[in-house]
Amino acid sequence: MPHLHTPALTRRHCLQAALLLAFPLAAAAQAYNGPIRILVGYPPGGPADTAARIVAEKLATQLGQPVLVDNKPGAGGQIAAQALKAAPADGSVLFLSNTHTVAMVPLTMKAPGFVPATDFRPVGAVANFELALAVHPKTGATTLAELGAWFTARRGDASIGVPAPASAPEFIAAEVARHLKADIVPVAYRGATPMVTDLLAGQISAGVSGISDFLQHQKAGRLRILAVSRATPLLPGVPSFAQAGLASLDATSDFLGLYAPAGLSDAAVARYNTAVNQAVAMPEVVAKLQASAMTPATGTPAEQAQRLGQVSKALAALVAQSGFVPQ
Repeated sequence: MPHLHTPALTRRHCLQAALLLAFPLAAAAQAYNGPIRILVGYPPGGPADTAARIVAEKLATQLGQPVLVDNKPGAGGQIAAQALKAAPADGSVLFLSNTHTVAMVPLTMKAPGFVPATDFRPVGAVANFELALAVHPKTGATTLAELGAWFTARRGDASIGVPAPASAPEFIAAEVARHLKADIVPVAYRGATPMVTDLLAGQISAGVSGISDFLQHQKAGRLRILAVSRATPLLPGVPSFAQAGLASLDATSDFLGLYAPAGLSDAAVARYNTAVNQAVAMPEVVAKLQASAMTPATGTPAEQAQRLGQVSKALAALVAQSGFVPQ
């Protein structure tokens, strides 16, 4: 009779259900619950470090675990990136990086020591950190077209500074010069501070760097920002490069993202993604990031991977256009 088999089927189904219920519980029990290190490839005080410390404090609360910022400065973030690659994929080590390290360095270095697509797993976004073109008031320029006319009239006094060689600002500056038909080679400095100092003094007529390097001087009227990599509420009324006629710079926006070693489990990535999205959305975090000239950003790991791919493609085109040979 069919009903004679019901108890056996019931017992089997109950066992299967118990196993299915136990699986997520087991996964949760195996989740890493010790101190978490967030690697930062730059010294304390810069945008990446600032964002990491703002977010780390809230992640510790969200996850119920200590979260520490571990600065490993040097080589444009390569040291920290290599440390992430070598780290155990158990959730104990994460990496907060700008696009220079994970997008530009692989394009300009023959052997950076890591391949983002295979060595890292995107966890989520943290903040947008736009790049900007600023000019000295002596140019009188309020638009890119006016800057081009000024460059043409004063070829011996025309220069664009950038904070580092083989950086996104250098290739953006070269593309701006090409667009304006100006015979200008970007002047590479060792850091944004000396470049901005020379720009304020009128030693150079323009510069490309992060908006945080220019924002206070723009407000004081000592510099004028003509365009940004992407329109931002921090600079209302200032057009993006694309809006100003430079479509080739449409996807060159800098951003800060959180990454994990490639072998980290899907469950752990999802857990950290949820935590960082919740942290970045907190009003006090939004206020602190905005005060540091950053715009909070959230998203899924897949969206972070997609954006990294888009930025890498846009920067690769600029590098190729410039004729730069990887070192």
